[in-house]
Amino acid sequence: MKEKSFKEKSKNFENGSGINFKSEMKILIATTNENKLDQFREIFKIHGADFELLSLQDVEIFDDVEENAETLMENAKKKAEYFGKKSSLISLSDDTGLFVDALSGAPGLHSKRWHKGSDFDRCLKLQEKLKHIPEKERTCRYIGALAIYNPENDEFFEFENKAEGYITDDFRGEADFGYDKIFHSLHFGKNYAQLSEKEKAQISHRGLGIKKYLDSLKKNE
Repeated sequence: MKEKSFKEKSKNFENGSGINFKSEMKILIATTNENKLDQFREIFKIHGADFELLSLQDVEIFDDVEENAETLMENAKKKAEYFGKKSSLISLSDDTGLFVDALSGAPGLHSKRWHKGSDFDRCLKLQEKLKHIPEKERTCRYIGALAIYNPENDEFFEFENKAEGYITDDFRGEADFGYDKIFHSLHFGKNYAQLSEKEKAQISHRGLGIKKYLDSLKKNE
């Protein structure tokens, strides 16, 4: 028997009652980053979507896809498509960049690679480059692209969102991920690393992207 198509599965969406495809619909979260994986699992949970979310380790895929495209979305699509075809599962991937106005948009597309070392090292380097600029004038934004690929029909769902803020002089918060400890959210008035997962889901490209994705399933019922 032929497996149901992605759109046929989406017809089971019922507004307000959550989504329960755990017995039949699986989504591969195509990342090796445990922090990112945990965030996606929490976001789906917040939105009441009870899909079976799998990691690359769960499906025994240990390949690495080079992020060498010219845009965040192209990187996200490249990874989602590669792992979707390899696993034969609906696959989700994303890419994120921090764009600082005073640095002509740097570190931007290369946020994870623009300076050697750890996330902490990159945060220190960014603060050093901005030290002569008043804190609240260090305007910037997180831009994130999210791609979901269905290998059954070779279709993509694409989402891109941004969150506005500025770079702080000091490190704030406990969560240690990317530039979160020095990125001050204008929406919440505190640094990203100080936000709960529920708060992040309200403004991040991951949270907003998954919400739009679930809304798209509802529209297809």
